[in-house]
Amino acid sequence: MMLFMINCYINMIYAFVYLGQLFMTLTPPHWCAAPNELFDSDLNLTLEQIKELTVPKDETTGKFAKCKMYQVNFTQRAEYVVGGNLSGPDPTWPTTTCINGWTYDFSLYYPTITSQLNWVCEEDWKPSLSQSLFFVGAFMASPVLGWASDRWGRLPIIVATNVMGGAAGVASAFTNSFVAFTSFRFLVGMTFDTHYTVVYILLLEYVSSEYRTIMANVPIMIFLTAGLCAMPWLALYLHDWSTFAIVIHALQFISVSFPWVVPESARWLLSKSRTKETVDIITRAAHMNKKSLTPEVIRELEEFGNKQKNAKNTQASALDLLKTPVLRFRFLVLCVMWLLMILAYDGHVRYSEHIGSNVFVSFTLAGIVELPADFLTMVLVEKVGRRHTTSITLVLSGVACLVIVAIPETYTTSIMVLAVTGRFLITMSINVGQQYPVEVLPTVARGSGAGLIHTLGNLTGFISPYVVYLSKIGHYLPYTILGLVSILGGSICVLLPETLNQILPDTLEDGETFFTGQGYCYNPCAGSRNEDGDREMEQYTYSNSTFQDLNSDAENTGRIPQEDEVRERVA
Repeated sequence: MMLFMINCYINMIYAFVYLGQLFMTLTPPHWCAAPNELFDSDLNLTLEQIKELTVPKDETTGKFAKCKMYQVNFTQRAEYVVGGNLSGPDPTWPTTTCINGWTYDFSLYYPTITSQLNWVCEEDWKPSLSQSLFFVGAFMASPVLGWASDRWGRLPIIVATNVMGGAAGVASAFTNSFVAFTSFRFLVGMTFDTHYTVVYILLLEYVSSEYRTIMANVPIMIFLTAGLCAMPWLALYLHDWSTFAIVIHALQFISVSFPWVVPESARWLLSKSRTKETVDIITRAAHMNKKSLTPEVIRELEEFGNKQKNAKNTQASALDLLKTPVLRFRFLVLCVMWLLMILAYDGHVRYSEHIGSNVFVSFTLAGIVELPADFLTMVLVEKVGRRHTTSITLVLSGVACLVIVAIPETYTTSIMVLAVTGRFLITMSINVGQQYPVEVLPTVARGSGAGLIHTLGNLTGFISPYVVYLSKIGHYLPYTILGLVSILGGSICVLLPETLNQILPDTLEDGETFFTGQGYCYNPCAGSRNEDGDREMEQYTYSNSTFQDLNSDAENTGRIPQEDEVRERVA
């Protein structure tokens, strides 16, 4: 139970660390600051009059320009305004850049590092680059830290990544330059993916198969969603980007208490032949459940530990997945599918800043849809299957994006509804996408293969901020890219096998031959009960040697073996 609670906690922290930087680098409404002489008390001009006088408006939208101002004698023009001789600025006046800096509107927003360091107009590329380098850190470090968790254990890496990420995140709150801020966020990015995935692995290594779906998905469904929804309001309540950074990253230091309340993975300890520690952990767990370990169980644990130690050299790597044609094809399809999914999902999440008139409400509404999306995914993958659920939701998400492209930007409500719909569908897709590699790849290379696929997804994390950045050209451009990417991903998913009600492969040979014979339209739910029973009976494949042994026994005893005896012998 304690491990489950910590997994819930880590899911919430993951939401803060993954998207917290978005609320540190928000761009408040801004416009060119007026010359100081216009604030002379003798002119008696209001802030709105100064803005009307100095800032031109866009001819299409009627909104004030963010990066231009009129280049005229403002003192003389202000006198006209006060005297009532001029109703407003002349659109034919010459313009210039914001030579006096910028004025920011904090009525709805709060001071961010973007407003503090003026990362706007000619420097509006800096928030996107900073976020992209965050994912570069994850791409570089995740494989190494994943290997370290196999080498030195789950708990040390969980604690180390949280402490390192927390320290770098808190330090970033005290920076006052682009280089310093980006460097610390790069360090945070190196740790954010690992501190989440290793806890996820640790939980699954303790949970039995009958509870694995619930224990693995409920923390994501509830606590990750809660983190996404609470984050914008926490930032708004604290009303300062640096305070927000300190709070969300200080929470990571709680991880130093994990070794005292959470056991190391018993499976990992057995794989290292550390049987005594394994027995101690399981004994404590058995005591809590009012049970005890028999000498036979302890002996079996020791034998299993020795077997795992001897089996190290038989384990395959991700490179072995590329040696045979079927596995190579499926592995590459999984890689492309995950890259496109991450690009679409991350783009949807980040574009929430540009939907509607209130970024905090828009982000929360988009986050809330993840709860029913997660629940519906858990239902559909068992009823419709993995392949159809993934493909259909991806394509429909892409269609929703392309419909947005055809809608004028002024139709904010319609755009928000369609954007939330697309986010709902892409959330369902990515939930199945996380499960697909585990079921398609064989056991001997499942961890390394799935880890490599997950690491490659960080490449698109580098691209997605720039997709959102294209919104400065037009709202249609990011949604065009997200729509086409989603539809392409949905089309590629059809090439994957359906794994519902199928035996999962264990060896590389199994991975090469399992799931064969399926058509692209194969639906596991369309078969009859007899067909399902036939698939189940296919688990018992009788070899020629087994038949010979059974026939020999029948001749010697004069008795035909029963079906359960046959199955036991084959097993």
